[in-house]
Formats: sequence, C-alpha cells, structure tokens
Amino acid sequence: MASDPNKIGFFVGKILEETAQKFSEKVALIAREGEMSFAAMNERVTCLAGRLQSEGVKQGDRVGLLLPNSLAFALSYYGTQRMAAVTVVLDARLRGKELEGVLRDADLRLMITHQRLIPEIGEALKEFSRLSLWIVDGEGEQSFEKRLSSGALGFAQPQHHPEDDTLILYTSGTTGEPKGVVLNHINLIQFPRVMAEMHKTNSDTVWGCILPMSHISGPIYLNEIVDKGSSMVIFDQFNPITLLEGIQKYRITVFHGVPIIFQLLLGVTNLKDYDTHSVELAAMMGTTVPVSLMRAFKKILPHVKIIQGYGLTETSPLITLTEPHQADSKMASIGKAVSDVEVKIVDERGKEVSEGEAGEIITRGPHVMKGYFRRPDATAERIRNGWLYTGDIGRRDNDGYYYHLGRKDDMIITGGLNVYPAEVENMLCEHPQVQEAVVFPIPDSKRGNVIGAAVVLRPGDKIGEKELLSFLRSNLANFKVPQKVAIRESLPRTSTGKVIRDASALLSN
Repeated sequence: MASDPNKIGFFVGKILEETAQKFSEKVALIAREGEMSFAAMNERVTCLAGRLQSEGVKQGDRVGLLLPNSLAFALSYYGTQRMAAVTVVLDARLRGKELEGVLRDADLRLMITHQRLIPEIGEALKEFSRLSLWIVDGEGEQSFEKRLSSGALGFAQPQHHPEDDTLILYTSGTTGEPKGVVLNHINLIQFPRVMAEMHKTNSDTVWGCILPMSHISGPIYLNEIVDKGSSMVIFDQFNPITLLEGIQKYRITVFHGVPIIFQLLLGVTNLKDYDTHSVELAAMMGTTVPVSLMRAFKKILPHVKIIQGYGLTETSPLITLTEPHQADSKMASIGKAVSDVEVKIVDERGKEVSEGEAGEIITRGPHVMKGYFRRPDATAERIRNGWLYTGDIGRRDNDGYYYHLGRKDDMIITGGLNVYPAEVENMLCEHPQVQEAVVFPIPDSKRGNVIGAAVVLRPGDKIGEKELLSFLRSNLANFKVPQKVAIRESLPRTSTGKVIRDASALLSN
C-alpha cells in the first residue's frame, strides 16, 4: 500500500492484480450468488475492463453502477477502476424523477444495473435512450454475464495520475438537492491506510458488509479487502438473523452499521445462542449514537469492542475514529482525528472555539473531496480556504477526543437559546424503558420554536408522556425539556437509516 497519502494514489484495479497473485486461491467475496477467489475475481475484472474498452468506453468516461449489494457490484467497481473510467455509484433505491435528475446530472457513457430493478426504473430510463446498458441477469445484447463469459479481450493498461477523478457518489446532504461528490485516487487511499494504522486490519480480517454498497461503504470496503488480501461477506439486505448466521458461519471479525441495525440485533431474543466470538470490532456510525445503545450492546456481547467514528462522503469518509484500546473508556466519543487529517471546532465567524465549547466541525487534508461534480459554486460554499465545513456540530476535549452533537441545521433555537437535539435524545435513551428517541423543533409564535420529541419504547414496556417529561426535568436544564413527547411504534427513516426529523409526521396519530 502507498505510504504518502499526499503524493501517491490508490489504484485499486492495479492493486487487485498484485493481490490476486499473492492470495490467488483465497476467497475474497462471499455473497448470496456464491464465493469468488481473488484469482477468479481478477480474471473477470480484466475481462470486464477489456469489454468496456472494446465497446467504446474511454479513460475518464463516467460509468454508472445502479446495483444492489452483490458480486456484480464488486466486479463492476473493480472493472471500471481497472480501465480508469470514473465509477459513478448510484443509490440502488433511486426511482422516478429523482433518478432522472441524477442521471441527467451524471451524464453517463454507460450504466450497469440489475434486471430486477428494470420494472421500477424503466420509465425513468426512457429519457436516456442513448445510454448504453449492461443488465445483470439480463438477456441478449445487454447481458452483463455475456461480458464475463465471452472470453478475455486485449486490454490496454491505462496510465493513472493520483489526482485523476476516479469515483463519484451522489449525496443529497441537508438540502435534498443531489450533488455528485468527486473523489480522486489520493482520497481513496485514506480508508485502507487508517484501518491498517488504527485497527490493524490484515489478511485475516473478515468484513461483514451490511450497509448499502451503493453508498461510500461499497467502494471503501472493496478497496480495503484488495489492499489487505482480506475477505468480505456481502449481505444483500439487512436482517438481524441473517447477519448473526453469517457471523457464525463465516467468522466475521469486523462490521459497521447505523444505530438501528444494533437495535434490531438487540431485539433478537436468542442473540446469545449464536456464536459471535469471531467479532472483534463493531462500529456505530452515520449519525449521533446513543451511548445507552452502545452500553446495551456491550453488555450482551462483552467480547466485542464497540466504537464510534465520524466522516462524510465528502471526506472519503473518515475524519475521526476511536482506537480499539479506547473503546470502553471513550464510548461516547467519535474518536480522534485520524493521521494527516486536521480538525477544528469553529463559531459562526469561522474562529476556533475553546476546548469543550460547541461549534461547527471543519476539516482539511488529503481526505477532502476534489469538489462537487460540475458545481463550482456549491464546492466553494462547502470548501473555504482549504477547509471543508461539515455542517455538523461537535466539541473537543483537552485530550483530543471529539464528540458529535448533531447537524448544524438540526440545532433548535428556542427563546434565543441553542438546544442540540443529540443531548436531549441521549438523555431520553438513558431512561430504561426508552429504546430510541428523536428530538425536533415545533414552530411557536412566541419562542420561534419549542422542542418536540418522539420515542420508541422497549418491547413490552409502557410509560406515559408525563413520566418521561418528569425524568427529563430532573436531568436537563428547563429550556432543553420538550413541550411534547409522542410515543411511537417506530420512527420514519431515510434509505441510510437516519431518522427523519419531521414534526408533522412524528406527532401525527
């Protein structure tokens, strides 16, 4: 692996060839469709890369992947990277006008998708009749499998440059407007490097991929296993029983997930009956994590180190991470800045605040994206004087550990006072009968906003709004206590598992 992230890029297609020679017969990927060794994977990737070139795709052309978690996603990613196309990873849940908007913006040369998605995306594709399609499980000239089984073609090895565009991932951010995050080869080296330094991942590591590969998780995991010669088990949809069975069967050692995944695991009544002793590390990421959830998971599976980390698609993705040896003592923290990454906490004017004070998290370093695809104004708004403004609120302790307090846009100003939802949510989750909570603003003519909350209780538990409010009044400043707490059976979520802070939806009967 490259050692200088400021000068050298991560060329996954080339590195795969070297790894396939060293670990030729080792199983690289395990999925519903079967298993694949590094040698077999490399052979198919070379074939795909040759096919892309023979069908007119040139270095720097954009090739879209609209695929579920699968072996096909992995092969398509490696194949496009091998021939130096720009891999455009599209959320497999995109439909209708949303899909049309992203395809129009991405301006693809070719797209690889799955036959089972065609009935739902076919209408949106009508506008893009000139867009070439390869279809997994498809038939005829569009068949993806035809490109794998028709024999190897001559393949012209491209010349890479570390600063070349290599990956675009679409993110809606907080505005709902999709923007393509452009990453280069320097960005891509960050995750494998950090995992080697801080978590000591190696060829014995077995990753469990339960997050959507159509987000940044797919590319960074695929880069990691090629870098180390490790293995990955791909789950095509999340089910707590399927994950536990996979851990038991394939001896998974590391997995990452959003909090709802861990809540569902804790809901498995016979969780302790599954052999999970292979798991060394489980990371809760993607949003503010209730410490009570981490403690509950640690209690039932004490052999697992439970940590947090923090980052964005725009930072490829890690900004901070907790070291495994600090897992228990720094459970509430999102960790320390990873190597070669600078982090500051600043006020509204961009001035760094004192230790312990809340402010916006900003960062700079080789992890920061090149920019938003064809959106210089949006890039300039996000990256100022070399610093990327995350839009997240955090604080830093004197020992260099950071704590996430929520999105800047989520901060509630009530009667002129700032309330960070995460603080109230964490306190609600401290109540033994509360499983999860979300806090949100309710418009108010006098105070601008008052605070609302919605909670999901633990199975079989019952408690009323008055009791929860009394608990909060005993533990929080009065201005942070919600005016209303709704008891819900579930909370509305985005496709990535984040709770939607919509007062009208959360308070409706």
